[in-house]
Amino acid sequence: MKKIIIAILILGSLPCLTFAQDNIEGDTLIPMEVQRQIFVYGASKKYNDKMMQLSTLYNLLAFNRNNSAILDSIALVYFGLQQYVSAALVSVDAVTLNPKDELAAEIAALSFEQIGATERALKYYETLYLLRNDVMILYQVSFLQYRLKRLNEAFTNVDIIIAHAKSNEVQIRFPKNDESEQEVALRTAAKRLKAMIYEEQGNVLEATKIYKDILLISPDFDLVKKQLEDLN
Repeated sequence: MKKIIIAILILGSLPCLTFAQDNIEGDTLIPMEVQRQIFVYGASKKYNDKMMQLSTLYNLLAFNRNNSAILDSIALVYFGLQQYVSAALVSVDAVTLNPKDELAAEIAALSFEQIGATERALKYYETLYLLRNDVMILYQVSFLQYRLKRLNEAFTNVDIIIAHAKSNEVQIRFPKNDESEQEVALRTAAKRLKAMIYEEQGNVLEATKIYKDILLISPDFDLVKKQLEDLN
């Protein structure tokens, strides 16, 4: 599955920080300090200083601890540094604060998947699907359900993908025998997953039939050729 691209314009959200007025005295320096931290963050981002970005984001979080946009940005930096445990933990807090936070749900799903926490990755992919109604995300949900042996759920979702009007338009990448990649329609990929579910259930005849049907449509689908050979 092609990587989901994630991005955030933090400087667009940071100036919107709000503070409880009863905690700010008339002569307080907090607003000026917030502006200073935002400037430092912008400079550190410009010069690609990830550690300084994290430092300023944590300083801003101290001023407004319930700001999910700041947590999103912290999680995004950790994800970029491949510190997936930290990215996952921060993004989970962001989703807790804001259940409609798509970016946080996405980072959580990807991060948990990277560290092999499949159950937790599935939870946040399911959350992301409910927020976006994206058929590609549903494919990832069904694939993780298959890996977790939740075959009935995976089967249901695969049928939804196959019947989806856009599943023949969306492309997904798979490796070829020569170590290059090929693009296959998501509907075809879902049919392959359906055959894999049948195979896991011991229904070799139905799995074989689907693999052969796929090769009639996509005769150069190397992965399916290999799966059919192994099945026979």
